[in-house]
Amino acid sequence: MEKIRIAIFGASEIAYRRFLPALSQDKRFEYVGVAYEREQDAQKALDFKTNFGGKIFTSFSEVLNDSSIDAVYVPQPPALHFGFGKRVLESGKHLFMEKPFTIDLADSQTLLNIAQDKKLAVIENYMFRFHNQIRSFKELSQNEDLIGKLDKYEVRFSFPRRATTDFRYNKKIGGGALFDCGGYTIMLSDILLDKQGQLTQFHPIYSNEFEVDIGGEGRFERNKLICDFSFGMDNPYYCYAKAFGDKAVLVANRVLTAPFGFDVNFDVLDLSGNITKQINVGTDDSFLKSIDNFYNSISNNMIRMENYEIILRQAKMIDKVKTLGDMK
Repeated sequence: MEKIRIAIFGASEIAYRRFLPALSQDKRFEYVGVAYEREQDAQKALDFKTNFGGKIFTSFSEVLNDSSIDAVYVPQPPALHFGFGKRVLESGKHLFMEKPFTIDLADSQTLLNIAQDKKLAVIENYMFRFHNQIRSFKELSQNEDLIGKLDKYEVRFSFPRRATTDFRYNKKIGGGALFDCGGYTIMLSDILLDKQGQLTQFHPIYSNEFEVDIGGEGRFERNKLICDFSFGMDNPYYCYAKAFGDKAVLVANRVLTAPFGFDVNFDVLDLSGNITKQINVGTDDSFLKSIDNFYNSISNNMIRMENYEIILRQAKMIDKVKTLGDMK
């Protein structure tokens, strides 16, 4: 297969800081350029060109009308994902979408229907799922010699308050903790319970200051095994998964956000909370693996269909969370 030519919709921070450095390592892709439409983004687009090459497109339509471009990366605020995604797919281009895929189950289904009809690859970039620590954590959590009989999991992801102008606090463009850090905890909980858990509880957290949710907590259950999850965006920074056994607790810090080059170590705690052992998992590049999955889904129908199913499952879980929490 010839190189996949890919462009970016918007000179965003994650595109500059994470996507393009990872993409540059995969020689199967060719970065074409970045598109912007707001005048205040002109300097950012120039920085993209200076550091990564490529063209500067002064409209998104210019990208869509370029028949030489095969795929588009969309790192826009959540409420804009459906509109941009629909335009990308209808133009016949593959879609690499930042999470969440959309903010509405019906919208996600619509995009997936278009993609399937046109045999186009799509991915929702929850890149953590590709990191080798996820598999290692699951395997070690079931090692009775290490922690005893597994009783429960706990997943938490939260970070301190950002500037009030941040899109996460703006309901009109899809703000709120659920669509940001919440989706991570829900997907990881589902993975830990082998996609067999049932969402039984959820309680959103609001403040008087913003129209959006600023956090939430809930529970998945699979027979007698549970996974409690919590998230928030006005909290101290936490990013961990814990597996509680009757002998010890296994802790994976940075389980959702380990960057390239970060040396992952799991802690084993006794029941008093003292570290008794550390297990080195090593480094990995989850963003590069996400890009690799995208490439393979372009050429492999089975992988493409699997991504459709993963995206739809996540959309259904988010929809159920919203229902349980009576979220509008």
